Amino acid sequence: MTLTQTQLNQFQRDGFIIVDGVFDTKEVEAALAEMEKIFYGKSFDAYLAEFDKTGVAEPVQPKTTGAVSHYGVTQYGRPQFPTGIEALDQLVENDDWLDMYAQCLGTENLSYCNGHLFLRSGPTDKRHAEYPWQGYHIDNATNTFLPPHRETDLYNYVNSCIYLHDVPADCAPMQIIPGSHRQIMDLLPKLIHDGNWSGRGGIKDIRKVPEFADPVPTTGRAGSVRFNSSFGVHAAISFDNKRQQRGYSTFSFCRADTSQWIRLSNLWREQEFSVPFWTETTPRVRSLFGWPKPGHPYYTAETIELLAEWYPGMDLSPYGDQLSND
Repeated sequence: MTLTQTQLNQFQRDGFIIVDGVFDTKEVEAALAEMEKIFYGKSFDAYLAEFDKTGVAEPVQPKTTGAVSHYGVTQYGRPQFPTGIEALDQLVENDDWLDMYAQCLGTENLSYCNGHLFLRSGPTDKRHAEYPWQGYHIDNATNTFLPPHRETDLYNYVNSCIYLHDVPADCAPMQIIPGSHRQIMDLLPKLIHDGNWSGRGGIKDIRKVPEFADPVPTTGRAGSVRFNSSFGVHAAISFDNKRQQRGYSTFSFCRADTSQWIRLSNLWREQEFSVPFWTETTPRVRSLFGWPKPGHPYYTAETIELLAEWYPGMDLSPYGDQLSND
């Protein structure tokens, strides 16, 4: 199974696509049962029954550990890939899924960035903003320390969520703004200068961005897969039905030819230390840690302008010299 040309066109236009029936229903049911044990130590039904009896539900979201932006272990197991559990780890061996991934990235040569189990549990979930116009962001900074680029198909990475159960509209489906992965480069300078941009990827108020289309809920059936660009703007919403959970097996992959700098940001997420280091060190040292060397086509007038915002005070002349010579 591969994406049809219509599906691939949709992915390239909207920045995301949901494909039904990529994984067998029994396969994802087995994976979900193991995932629930990792987070609850029991099934979700048993967790809800205990909550009904006691009125108390313990939070299940594991904290990240150390400088590496990976999930730490829960009381019951490891949600970071590989989990050590066959039913979960063998999901990555699905050739149809990998073929679709290759189509989304435009190359057969893929490179792993990250993978973990992502669970939101209705009784305790707080992973959403207070208002529906808040919390929108791009994921780019999760796996790269560089700003987004106009060459979306070359310099983004692609996230994938394997739906381990049905995710209907009342189950807090992620909201994605169609086409935003291609709009972000045009909008970024204004977002930054208007103070409507935070950190490395957050938009404070999408009401102030009339260029965006309306967000779309990413509902899907068990066994479906969502592919979405790391440049696409999206947000979490609250559960309408707090007796639901939302469990995905998530992965991110990039192109092998850009992986030197797109898959390494997890190692440098402590920005109070990394931003001053990147700002003050030399281009040669940056390249040791995966930065494209001066002269690489990644560096355009736009990306250099964004780097000046990302890393105030950095001497960007080595990266801009090629532009004055073109």
